[in-house]
Amino acid sequence: METRSRAQAPLIIGNLIGFSSRWLGILAVLAMLVSVNFEVIGRSFFDHATIWVTEVTTYLVVAITFIGAAFVAIRDENVRVDLLLNCFSAANQSVIKNSLSWIAVFVTLVSLWKVTGFWAENFHSGARNWSLMNTPLWIPQLSAVLGLTGLVSALIFTVPVKSGVGSYLPVFTVLIFSLLEGTGVVSLGLTPVQSLSCIGILTLISAGLAGGIPTLTVICGVVIPVALLFFATDNSALYIKSLGLIGVLFFLLFSGLPVVFSLLAIGVFAMVFWLPPVTLNYIGERAWEAVNTFELAAIPMFVLMGAILVRSNASTEMFVAARVGIGRMRGSLAHASIMASGIFAAVSGSSLATAATMGRVAGPEMMREGYKPELAYGVLAAGGTLGILIPPSIAMIVYGPLAGVPVTELFMAGIVPGLLMIAAFALVVLIWISIDGKAAPAGKSATMREKFVALKGVVPFVILMMMVLGSLYAGIATPTEAGAVGVLGALVISFIRRTLTFPELIRALEEAAIATSFLLMIAVSASVMSFAIDFLSMPQALVQFVQGMELSDLGLFIAIVVLYLFLGMFVEPISMVLMTLPIILPVIAAAGWDPLWFGIVLVMLVEIGLITPPVGMILYVLSGVSDERVTLGQISMGTIPFVGAFLAMIFLFFAMPSFVTFLPDLMR
Repeated sequence: METRSRAQAPLIIGNLIGFSSRWLGILAVLAMLVSVNFEVIGRSFFDHATIWVTEVTTYLVVAITFIGAAFVAIRDENVRVDLLLNCFSAANQSVIKNSLSWIAVFVTLVSLWKVTGFWAENFHSGARNWSLMNTPLWIPQLSAVLGLTGLVSALIFTVPVKSGVGSYLPVFTVLIFSLLEGTGVVSLGLTPVQSLSCIGILTLISAGLAGGIPTLTVICGVVIPVALLFFATDNSALYIKSLGLIGVLFFLLFSGLPVVFSLLAIGVFAMVFWLPPVTLNYIGERAWEAVNTFELAAIPMFVLMGAILVRSNASTEMFVAARVGIGRMRGSLAHASIMASGIFAAVSGSSLATAATMGRVAGPEMMREGYKPELAYGVLAAGGTLGILIPPSIAMIVYGPLAGVPVTELFMAGIVPGLLMIAAFALVVLIWISIDGKAAPAGKSATMREKFVALKGVVPFVILMMMVLGSLYAGIATPTEAGAVGVLGALVISFIRRTLTFPELIRALEEAAIATSFLLMIAVSASVMSFAIDFLSMPQALVQFVQGMELSDLGLFIAIVVLYLFLGMFVEPISMVLMTLPIILPVIAAAGWDPLWFGIVLVMLVEIGLITPPVGMILYVLSGVSDERVTLGQISMGTIPFVGAFLAMIFLFFAMPSFVTFLPDLMR
């Protein structure tokens, strides 16, 4: 009994960490929602603007990112490329994932060590945010220290151990060392490389005690080749290092290490082997600056709005309205699905939310009426991609600050391409049905009275679009504030319709906290990696290389399209944006292309990745909600014509960029 209690102790502690991380993340999202709406309402209706909401909201973004990371790890919500992992048995997959968790522990400990040092430096120097609040920076930065400490602990306590709680002693020794040495309370006089070696050795000892030879074999099989490559290319030409970096990135991704830790590992190894070791100190600054941005607060707000709408039956009524409105046209349900997806996308900002909702609503209906599975779920997959093209869009919110493009202009630029994509998808359906008459039956006719009555299903979405986009373009709210206003509208509509229970609201808040944390932790890791890339002047070298090739604009554009199509087969879309922008943006600038135009094209390119195997996330979402009545292969085959439509429209926008830019030009 005593042995069993000891074995359960780590699980209990891990659950406690996860419970705390979950509720702190939920409360932070809720606090953000309340504070932003307080600011908008007070400023718009009572002529009373606050001096604290913007700053506090920014700090809440930081808190959600880092403090929520432990819950994300416990729920295993971090994005990973599991293509090769799925080739192994369930038992071997578990061993590999547990082994990779120790690599994640190592890079997180290194980050914690330097983030703590950055926090301590600001604490001792009395650094402040020179705003109206004059906040001492160490106060909001403390959430990063606590969050990374929780993440390390969560990663450790969720890994099964073979030799009892004693397995944790070495790694907890180094955890305490990271905190004490980082704050300056304890100083052993070690160089950065020596300290890093201690962290690595003690982590490896814990991994060996926890998982034995199999765990050590996996760790060495991943870490040793990476370390050898970095070591062997230390004095190599820059193009060799660049190719090595790309190789390491794909090696780590295909090993199954989550994206966030793969990027972080590349940054750490590059600083150790290629850069002066003192550059490790920049990890803390990079981690803070990556998410200390008010604009990023739009992410949890739009995710929350989509999560609330998913839990509402308003989407069902909206689909019925689209179906009745189209009438008896052959393939009417397919066309209604496209239209309904476009409307839902205009208020959710999330492609996965759009696909999941319409997959539950329209998928079974089309199957009951005799649609071929390929057409039924192919059109739903294509419609789902509209979620990050038609504004509001989480991808645009991420791209805007990184590229220096106003998010409001990106939102405006996405409207015409979004509408044209709806038209292109409808054309694909028409051609499909004309070639294969059995792919879809004729629809049911409806009277004018039935069509008028059905319009009530569209009303909630029209109201939300007016609240979100209307408040944005009327100058009442910023993109971040418009998201919070939209959440408020979604809550009011749901409570009036009695479609949202309190437990469902908590789950929606939880979903927003999880999505925000795992996305922005990727932003943190990408920022650390991009420091090494920038330090080595890789973007400038790439620009010179591309210029030396003397590619035409079309040739360069085709190369970029091929790059993103390849990456889209394996990497999650937002991760792809964060990973590639440090390299791609200088190339775009050198080519003289408009970053506003490219932002829309980029969003379309990563959308294709959502519906291309083997890692097209929408494909898996639809496969899950179809209750296994439709295979993943059938869904994948059904998306092929729509991928062709995507590519055709992308090249149309390359040839005629005014389709993208003329609405934003009218705003200026």
